[in-house]
Amino acid sequence: MGKTRMRRMLLKATVPFWLLAALGGAPLAHAAPAEVSPEVAPADGADGDPAATVTVTATRTAKDISDVPASVSVITSQQIDDQLVTDIKDLVRYEPGVSVRKSPARFTLAGGATGRDGDSGFNIRGLEGNRVLMLTDGIRVPDAYSFGAQNMGRGDYIDLGLLKSVEILRGPASALYGSDGVAGAVSFITKDPDDFLTAGKDWAAQGSVGYTSTDGAWSKGALAAGRVGKLQALVAYTRRDGNESATDGSNNAANTDRTTANPQDLQSNAVLAKVVFEPSDAHRLRLSFDHDDNHTNTTVLSAIAKPPLAATSVLGLIARDRQDRNRVSLDHRYDIGADIIDSLHWTAYYQETHATQYGAEDRNTAVDRTRDSTFDTNVYGIDIQAQSKTLGRDLTHTFVYGGDYSVTHQESLRAGTVPSAGDAFPSRAYPTTDYTLAGIFLQDEINAFDRRLTLYPAVRFDYYDLSPKKDDPLFTALAPISKDDSHVSPKLGILYHLLPDVGVFVNLAEGFKAPAPSQVNNGFANPTQNYKSVSNPNLKAETSQTIEGGFKFNGSWGGWGEKAGGNGGENALLGGGRWDASLTGYAGRYRDFIDQVQVGGTFTAANPAVYQYVNLSRVTLQGAEAKGQVTLNSGIGALAAFSYTHGDSTSGGVTTPLDSVDPWKLVLGVTYRDPAGRFGGQVTMTHSGAKDRSDVSSASYFIPKAFTILDATAYWAVTENASIRAGIFNLTDEKYWWWGDVRGQASTSTVLDAWTQPGRNFGASLTLKL
Repeated sequence: MGKTRMRRMLLKATVPFWLLAALGGAPLAHAAPAEVSPEVAPADGADGDPAATVTVTATRTAKDISDVPASVSVITSQQIDDQLVTDIKDLVRYEPGVSVRKSPARFTLAGGATGRDGDSGFNIRGLEGNRVLMLTDGIRVPDAYSFGAQNMGRGDYIDLGLLKSVEILRGPASALYGSDGVAGAVSFITKDPDDFLTAGKDWAAQGSVGYTSTDGAWSKGALAAGRVGKLQALVAYTRRDGNESATDGSNNAANTDRTTANPQDLQSNAVLAKVVFEPSDAHRLRLSFDHDDNHTNTTVLSAIAKPPLAATSVLGLIARDRQDRNRVSLDHRYDIGADIIDSLHWTAYYQETHATQYGAEDRNTAVDRTRDSTFDTNVYGIDIQAQSKTLGRDLTHTFVYGGDYSVTHQESLRAGTVPSAGDAFPSRAYPTTDYTLAGIFLQDEINAFDRRLTLYPAVRFDYYDLSPKKDDPLFTALAPISKDDSHVSPKLGILYHLLPDVGVFVNLAEGFKAPAPSQVNNGFANPTQNYKSVSNPNLKAETSQTIEGGFKFNGSWGGWGEKAGGNGGENALLGGGRWDASLTGYAGRYRDFIDQVQVGGTFTAANPAVYQYVNLSRVTLQGAEAKGQVTLNSGIGALAAFSYTHGDSTSGGVTTPLDSVDPWKLVLGVTYRDPAGRFGGQVTMTHSGAKDRSDVSSASYFIPKAFTILDATAYWAVTENASIRAGIFNLTDEKYWWWGDVRGQASTSTVLDAWTQPGRNFGASLTLKL
């Protein structure tokens, strides 16, 4: 189906619903409240079910995940703690269709950048990097950036110890959030004071300490929250100190043959502070500040040359990398309760990030050299969202609408000593740029047939503008160009409850990603090597059109929530319990993916090669996912997850497999949680299939074997205020590779073990609460 045809179809599909709302909304709004049953218009969220899992990201309103026509996961802080998660790669280890690429730190000073980006970012259904929207409290996480040996990831800007939940939305998110939501969205939600302050408890405090053996890392955390009258406050701090993450390699040589991890020293600090003022039930003002800094010092032994040595052979390489992020925001929630506007929420924010990568190389007889690269992003913006409801006998409408505006100041710098032939320092690979994003959106939640049928038509209009600095003395490769454009992103979601506990859904959505400043005006010239890169004023946004559908199962039996053998009835199956499951199939077409290619020239002085970022490739993806969990009142439970994706990329009329697609994965687990909350645990099996040779773009690439690993975690509430958690991971000491980490490596490489995951390892933590 063509892009234009699908967009027209989506727009045509959504228009009738809004016409219906416009024509029937006024009468509905004035319908007598006494005629509206509680079942027709329940409160947003989990419909009063304390066991429900609530998402905000999927619809920008609080909904049970079983009540949204989308594939979404919610990972709570309790799950993060119980599974001893310390980074985003561990965060999604049991999630279907989601992964994080983290290669070993085997970079060089001016050549390869392998592993220097750390936790590079999320991969959702085969698409990754900046094509996945990442948000912290609704504010965008900085982009990843790479140029030459400079490689800045985006997964280490967030400390998981400060979060109360993480929401992962699979599929395009642009109809509600704008640019970058091509593959999906990941939303990090930080802790609030009222997460710890209950009725009658005006202060709380907790401290924690944890250890993981795979990297010898210690984590320490402290948190305090208090309430005085209508004022609440929270302050939290997390410190982490560790070393390199172990591999299953055994070669400790201090040269290119090394397969054990290069020595690293890592430290990080994270601070979260919030002040909340609630003058009445209708108003809440919240001032938030958070800070993250990460320091990584690496001795890159794998970069050291073996004899015989040339003049430029490397005798030693050290690297000092750092990332800092500071954010301050003020938001206001106003529950108006009027006929026209039910509620209003706005956020104003400022965020600054600074990333530095420094390296010093000791060479044989040639002059030693250094590299000092930076990537800075400062952004300010505002987000406004309102909600209106109209109620009636036959239909209810919940309109969510608003807009956002942000200006990002982005710049990078390349500096150091002894530049490569034809290069010069300091310089920029693209000009300093102000990047403006603005958008407005409208979504209508339409409920009919006593809420058995729910429709979610939505549309968003976005405008973007790139304004480069014209007279930047550090960017002289070309005359920078300005660029602006707009995009319309429609979406239509449909959910129908066949039975109270069984729903079927379909979701059609479009996503887009505006070109980055580093793509539009990438400019670099090397007269010695006879090549250059040039800007592209015709660069278009990347787009995606997807359809997904499936079933959602959600329910309970036998008096859920009561002790086994209690009021749930003696004949209730296994004493009663709850089940949640979903089965999803999806297909997507992605167009105008941006890549840098040679567009002219022959690498001669008279006719140098010309490189340019262009809209080059098209991608198609199809797949299926399943996820489910059963929990009995007795505390026993089971879980399962499965994912499979197939993808192809077409460029220049040639179609090849999309290498960023992960192999199929199966997760099975058995859980136990004492009904009184005193102890519990989980044993989880993860099986990853092997890639077929036909699903890899090059016959020379290494394909890891299939593998199965076992993990076991447990917790014990020693007292009401103290709890211990422990886990053993890779119980069988399996030697294995994640495809996403090792993809692209040659099968003939002698150092493939450097990409292996740790053998048997353990983690533990202690938490004290007051």
